[in-house]
Amino acid sequence: MFTFILVLHLIAVCCWLGGALYERCFIVAGFHREAGSEKEVPMLKLLLGSVPFFFTSVVTIIVTGIAMTIMGKYGFLQWSWIGLKQYIMLGIIILLATIIAPGMKRLKKRLKENIERGGGVDDLMRSQTNRLIVYLDIMHVGVLVNLILGVTKFF
Repeated sequence: MFTFILVLHLIAVCCWLGGALYERCFIVAGFHREAGSEKEVPMLKLLLGSVPFFFTSVVTIIVTGIAMTIMGKYGFLQWSWIGLKQYIMLGIIILLATIIAPGMKRLKKRLKENIERGGGVDDLMRSQTNRLIVYLDIMHVGVLVNLILGVTKFF
């Protein structure tokens, strides 16, 4: 059972990292490249539409991580390699809940309003999106660090 849960956990991590790489290399790059053009709106919609994909990965990682921690009789939030992974994941959850998700929700609402008025992405939205992208990058680096800690069991 532990092996099955570990495989699910690793698949979710690979999906997250693959999605993050795709998001960074293609969606974010396309958003910056298409700034001011008619393709900017679809690129922003694509970025904002990635929420369900990453949410599914996060929930799977959390549930399987908790299950493996309990099955392996590890502790929660202790000073060890697994404790550090848990602290990083807790930080990611806090970042998602307090900054990323509300920011994406505001951007989505503003984009919808602008489209209804016949507009597109304005400078304020570009600025908010660029700030959001920084937070997304921080979150993705956290997952990468967790992957490295899990593979190496560094300390």
